[in-house]
Amino acid sequence: MAKNTRGLPPDPSDLYLRWGITHGFGNLFQQQGSVGLLIQWKSPADAKAAVKFIPADAQVPQIYLQPRGKPLRVPPFWALTVSIKSLPGFLSSIQHLAIAIDLAAPVAPNPFAVAQNLSPVHSKHHTLTAVLDDGCAFANERFRRANGTRVMWLWNQNASAPGAPVSFGYGAQWSKADLDSFFPALGGTQDEAYSDAGLAGLRRSAVHGTHVMDLLAGKDAGESHMSDIVFVQFPQEGIDDPSGRWLSHFAFDGLLYVVACAGLATKRIVVNISWGPQTGPHDGTYVMEALIEWLVLEQKSIGRELIVTLAAGNSFSAKAHACVNYAAGGSFDWILPPDGEIQAFVEFWWPQSVLPANARLRVIAPGDAPVDLVVGSQSAVDLSWQAELGQVGASTRAILTVNPTGGTGVVKGRDGRWQFVILPTAGGIAEDIDVYVARADHNMGARRRAKASHLTDAGLEKQRFVAASDRDLEAPGSAIRRAGTLSGIATGRSSHVAAGYVLKPDAPAPYSSSGPTRGLRKVPDYAMMTDRSEARAGVRSAGVRTGTKVRLVGTSTAAPQLGRRLAEKILPKPPLPADPPRSGKGRVIPLISLIGPE
Repeated sequence: MAKNTRGLPPDPSDLYLRWGITHGFGNLFQQQGSVGLLIQWKSPADAKAAVKFIPADAQVPQIYLQPRGKPLRVPPFWALTVSIKSLPGFLSSIQHLAIAIDLAAPVAPNPFAVAQNLSPVHSKHHTLTAVLDDGCAFANERFRRANGTRVMWLWNQNASAPGAPVSFGYGAQWSKADLDSFFPALGGTQDEAYSDAGLAGLRRSAVHGTHVMDLLAGKDAGESHMSDIVFVQFPQEGIDDPSGRWLSHFAFDGLLYVVACAGLATKRIVVNISWGPQTGPHDGTYVMEALIEWLVLEQKSIGRELIVTLAAGNSFSAKAHACVNYAAGGSFDWILPPDGEIQAFVEFWWPQSVLPANARLRVIAPGDAPVDLVVGSQSAVDLSWQAELGQVGASTRAILTVNPTGGTGVVKGRDGRWQFVILPTAGGIAEDIDVYVARADHNMGARRRAKASHLTDAGLEKQRFVAASDRDLEAPGSAIRRAGTLSGIATGRSSHVAAGYVLKPDAPAPYSSSGPTRGLRKVPDYAMMTDRSEARAGVRSAGVRTGTKVRLVGTSTAAPQLGRRLAEKILPKPPLPADPPRSGKGRVIPLISLIGPE
């Protein structure tokens, strides 16, 4: 049984935002009383017109409100935080001005940031490299020159980070001079430097961000390494949430922060983001992707090249994507484990010509009667799950949110076998409905337990009994697909997307996500080595402390390798790939430093 409520009419608001307004945002974000918004305006003029509607309790960084660049223009994007009580009125005032309004993580002012008279320091080098990640080991010799660290700015987005205020209003930043002052004196240690900088995560021997930063910009024989580095440290509350719903706000602001650090001499900026969700439209229209497209064109207009490298994703074998023909219909199951400590999400995306009234989806929760979704909001009688079906832009979408199946919540979600039935539509268009499950496997450095759910059906179950060499093939008769699994922010046209491959036997990495997408981008750009061999998984790169090396597995290591090649313009022409959906233009031979003696 379920109760139905009348949903909002089609508007630019994301379904998560509509769901949150109806159901109180559930357990989505820890900070109560406010939410974040990502807004893509129809034009810069509409962005200016929206200023008069900003609620008094909203936090909108000035960088979104003031002209920037040459020619001067206001970015047609905002990332802001607004109170829940002011949200409905604000949305009704601005929805006619916006292309998209997405729910994002809220941010709070940092009471620990110490005001300083910071003179604007911009890079004086031709190339500026940047990492948006977790864990900046600035004291490691891999990132130092004779005059100190190459990290010219470090923005720690954690709510209580020490340092100087940032123009975005949250977290805190350290300049190169600050970081150099933390370097250990005679008899001191790098650990003390990291402690003084407030980087508690660097107590570990290996961190994701340092590994990635070394692959992107670490020392290598015969190279000058004259570029500066900007590091944006993602907040811990985001790292603890593997779903990726938090990522967009912090990466959104981080990209603009990096661009603001460039100087007059800077002609190339290379930004690496080795994070990404499994959910999203997968057609290049996500607001985060639209910002990348706009920034690339904006920087080009002033004679500067902006290169944004993204990981293809690690969900090829995650059983997190399904396709069901709209006309023929079909069914499959979703296995949701017990003791999960985060909310679980599933997204359904119909072909663009299908209206919400013609979207036919039946949900059968464990132990419950079937429920046919209707346009608008629905929830289980016990409020353990909620659904939202509607149109956003040109697409009909549905989301299903399930409360954590573990933890201390009052109403726990139903763990077990859920069933989704796409009812057939006589005479309907013979195109696929795409289904994406949000990630739930933990991020490196996360403190929260995570339980990965997955999709299955009879066709996929039969594949368990085929030869090992055939297990990476699509299962005959199954709705569960390995294709179409690129990261939800890696489907835009202007970003550079890196997949992974195993050097020996020169084959795609078993986890490396695949095209095609629902939009114009169909495949990743290149595949980089992410595993030495089938017996020697991962790529070696810098640990936290000078002289240490660690191995990391995943396309997180592919993106910075591609960024390094593009920054130094040493990308060789690879041979034609055997499978473009997995390798794009081809598999790039790794740098000698990555395949040398271990």
